[in-house]
Amino acid sequence: KQWYQRRVREAVVSTQSTGLITWPLKTTVGLQAEALNNLTGNRNVYATCNYVLFTEHVDYPTAAKRCQDVSLGKTTTVGSGTLATIDNEQKNDELSDLMKVAFGPSVGPEIDRKKYHDENWCWIGLHKIANLLNAPGSELTLAQMKSAAKKMKGKSTTSDWMWEDMSPANDDWMNWDNDQPDQYPDNDMNTQNHVRMYKKGLWDDSFDYKTSPFACDYTGKYILVETKMTVSNAEQACAAAGLTLAKVRSVSDNEELTQAINLFIPQESEEEWDAANWVWIGVNDLAGQGYIHFDGEEVGFNIPWYRNQPDHAPNFGTVEHYVAVNRVGSWDDSFGQHHERPFACMCSDSE
Repeated sequence: KQWYQRRVREAVVSTQSTGLITWPLKTTVGLQAEALNNLTGNRNVYATCNYVLFTEHVDYPTAAKRCQDVSLGKTTTVGSGTLATIDNEQKNDELSDLMKVAFGPSVGPEIDRKKYHDENWCWIGLHKIANLLNAPGSELTLAQMKSAAKKMKGKSTTSDWMWEDMSPANDDWMNWDNDQPDQYPDNDMNTQNHVRMYKKGLWDDSFDYKTSPFACDYTGKYILVETKMTVSNAEQACAAAGLTLAKVRSVSDNEELTQAINLFIPQESEEEWDAANWVWIGVNDLAGQGYIHFDGEEVGFNIPWYRNQPDHAPNFGTVEHYVAVNRVGSWDDSFGQHHERPFACMCSDSE
């Protein structure tokens, strides 16, 4: 990924009157995600071309299962997606920035802004594969476990940790918060074997039954935005995020787009022509050369038109020129400057 730029803005802003601490965005990707959010408003799902952040609060096992469906763009089978893998500072800063965009960049004394409020954290895919506190045959009492945990506080053996994609923890780079991991058990002798990331970018070991938003690895080319806009506004919103309105060049692209629509955009209605069930892509026939991408590139495959489409129906003093795609991958010509729909952006390195 070429968007990354180290330390775009570094200083932490503190407001004495409110007690809030605000962390500015650090990466170009974060600034672009913020620009997109400023144009589209709050959403259920936020994404970069590396990560997808879901705002729903779930426990670790649920998060891991939900991420299995985020396998778009992978050459492996469906169901191979994983919770976020973070093996360097660049990726850590990118996900941290995405959290700041989604949940706000500040923490403070208010109940919903305190550090350990669940919304300030998200599950990532790091988990402990070896734990002496509850290893088979250890037979430690709760008091002994707590005593041992105090001695282990802030100490981490990299080989004890693994990512959900089965890659080992990075010997050269981990990003624990102060005195973490602490491995401190709860009163039921459960240990903290799974990791959440603070929106500042620091990590903490936690109990798998805690609920938080969660982030998944993403290798797909499409980023769907559920906010409804005209084609022109959608194109501007994609550009603000360093993306382009989606190109669909092949049957496999169309299949991936369909999966992305159903992954990113909640289905508000089963009504066939409900606006939320169609998304704008960057295709029209304004040039009089058939349906082509906005930059003139040919579509490149046999378009799967919805029944009896395209029909160039007249209205608004014009006819239908712009293309929307539904949840099963069928295309329809429509009034791009008069109808508002969700839209599909495309990662720039997918050009």
